[in-house]
Amino acid sequence: MKTMNKNFKLSVLAVAVAGALSALPAQADDQEAAALKTPSNFLELGPIYNSADSAKYGEYTGLDRSGWYLGGNLGVRGGNAYSNNEGGGTERWSIFGDDLGLTSRNLRATSSNQGSWSVGVVYDELRHYITDTYTTPYMGAMGNNVFTLPSNFGTASNTTALNTTQLGAFHPLEISSTRANTTFNSNLIINSRWNVSFDYNHLDQSGAKLMGFGAAALNGANGEVVSILPMPTNWQTDTINLALNWKGDKGHMTGSYFGSLFRNNYNQVTFETFGGANTLQNMSTAPSNMFHQLNLSGGYAFSDRTKLAGNLSYGRNTQDTGFVVDPGMMVSPAPRSSLGGLVNNSHGDLKLTDQTTRKLKLTAGIKYDERDNQTSSNIYNFNAISGETGSIANYPNTPLSTRKYLVELAGDYALAQRQSVRVAYAYEDVSRWCNQYAVNAGYPAGTNCVVATATKDNRLDATYKLKANDSLDFRLGYLYSDRNSNFDPNAIAAFIGTKGNPVTATTLVPGLNAGDFPGFYPMFDASRTEQGPKANVNWQVSDRLSLALGGKYLEDNYYDSTYGVKNGKFWSLNLDANYLYRENGSVSAYFTRQSRERTMTNLQNGPTTTTTATATRISVPANGSWNNTLTDDDTTFGLGAKQGGLMHGKLELTGDITYSLGNTNYGTQLNYATTTTTGLTCSDPSIMSCGSLPDIRNAMTQLKLGGAYQVDKNSKVALKYIYQHLNSNDYYFNGYQYGYTPTTLLPSNQQPGSYNVNTVAVTYVYNF
Repeated sequence: MKTMNKNFKLSVLAVAVAGALSALPAQADDQEAAALKTPSNFLELGPIYNSADSAKYGEYTGLDRSGWYLGGNLGVRGGNAYSNNEGGGTERWSIFGDDLGLTSRNLRATSSNQGSWSVGVVYDELRHYITDTYTTPYMGAMGNNVFTLPSNFGTASNTTALNTTQLGAFHPLEISSTRANTTFNSNLIINSRWNVSFDYNHLDQSGAKLMGFGAAALNGANGEVVSILPMPTNWQTDTINLALNWKGDKGHMTGSYFGSLFRNNYNQVTFETFGGANTLQNMSTAPSNMFHQLNLSGGYAFSDRTKLAGNLSYGRNTQDTGFVVDPGMMVSPAPRSSLGGLVNNSHGDLKLTDQTTRKLKLTAGIKYDERDNQTSSNIYNFNAISGETGSIANYPNTPLSTRKYLVELAGDYALAQRQSVRVAYAYEDVSRWCNQYAVNAGYPAGTNCVVATATKDNRLDATYKLKANDSLDFRLGYLYSDRNSNFDPNAIAAFIGTKGNPVTATTLVPGLNAGDFPGFYPMFDASRTEQGPKANVNWQVSDRLSLALGGKYLEDNYYDSTYGVKNGKFWSLNLDANYLYRENGSVSAYFTRQSRERTMTNLQNGPTTTTTATATRISVPANGSWNNTLTDDDTTFGLGAKQGGLMHGKLELTGDITYSLGNTNYGTQLNYATTTTTGLTCSDPSIMSCGSLPDIRNAMTQLKLGGAYQVDKNSKVALKYIYQHLNSNDYYFNGYQYGYTPTTLLPSNQQPGSYNVNTVAVTYVYNF
């Protein structure tokens, strides 16, 4: 009996131990299930140190100045849908915040009752640091709309030779623009078929962006002079979206209203001129306007394989802000006090999808868009800003309208179990015109305002897909597009220009052929063929190694253009590799290269005598032309690593190093021989009319190191280090420097933005 009792006790102990061991996975599963039902909350807080001042480095991150910052992130969720889900709880709420101590902060909160309603509020702020090297003699804070010169500044007929007082008036002014979005969204579920949604967004834009202000020199006095000033961005935009949604067994439909109300708090900027005389002139700002649109969308499933969807919308855009009038500019009063702008927008689209067979899927779609500009066209009589005697403009405003039809057809066919092909065809027809164009200005009846009156584009895109096995898939595609445009050389554009007239013309018509030489077409409207292949390969070499390779090539040919852009080329190559060298340890490498080139041919104005400080030369013969080539090359490569599970699973380390190089070259070649009295060539630095300009080059090196240590179940400490170096060379900025500007441009001394910055951040993360 004792033995039996002993054996019985041992058996009970064994069963108890076995039961406890078998319960461990179940307990782990229960913990994971509980984590899903009740997600953990977190609070992250810590200091950030930035080593140097740089508006370019902190352009969007907020780290524009050296010194200490406080960064914080937050995530809290709750409600009985988490705590009492099994008991039927349906309420949830959440609060999330990102970068709360910086100028790129975001804070959002939501609350919902599943199946009944939901509401949300979002505040999003982002400051764009534009430059911290801008200097100006003007008095006036950034964001204001009045800029005046010091009382003792005087005038400046040559901005490359300012006096001591004028140079002493220059002071730095940091330029930035801040946008703050406040959004409220809600959804009310009426029943299983109906719900109402409402979204409201308020955008507040403050600060400024730099802009050239041309001061008119009237009555032939000294010509136009230019100041670079902060154009204020002091405006608000309110957008509203209200929708009623219905969902049936086979169909769905939405009726909605969208409204956008833009208000600019300034209708003008007043600034003081510095050339010839110190006078106050005005520059108008973007006018306030309103947009209202009604929308109807829906879809219907005729069967499991055939579905139809479509959208209709109609909108009205109005703008009737009063004109800003500078009396010195107007030869005769404006025909009206405001534009009275009205644009009607119509849209419609329909798409049919049919799974014809198990192997074949067909889609067909049609879209219609019309922008009908009903703004009246009037002649405005004013002096040219150059101030040249007798240079008086009589220009009509141009209420451009467009209409576009788009037809799309596509088919997807499964060639085999692992092979498929997709062929898509699109036809686009665009027409352009102006309503009531200068009808009261003496223009001939039916005068056209736009040279490119119509464009038709046929586009074919084919793609072949192969999944060779579970580890390798391949995609190969080819694109071909033929855009053909109709041009009206007798169109009269609303700006001066006599080059569009025939050489034999005895009476010149300003603006004929948009003032361009016959045979010149802008690249965005010109007839063009575009074609090229693209390919991608994804290869899972082993459980530890994966590779991805992709490439693309495009070639443009502007076959109808005698002058302007003649052709263009683009190609890109991308390579990614990931290697899992051990548990919780991986390395990744990436490389991308893209290159773009465009060439153009242009006609010179005609026979011209060019005079320099050292020579007078006949440089341009009749019908002389020149070629220009622009090339852009961008290369980026890097290496990343991640290792977790260190120090008994408590420590994780990450690292990433990236190098990026962007290079742009602009070169011109003359198609005629030059003659010179001193032996100078056209690429002489004092002329620079041909040859290659200095490369625009931006090289960036970035190193990121990070580590996170799990102190306990709820606490973690993270350390992050960033080193970033940018070397920027752009000759464009030479023209901003004092002593090198054009003689009628006030220097701003802006720099291209090179920097060398170290940033360290330490954060404490608490989960609860």
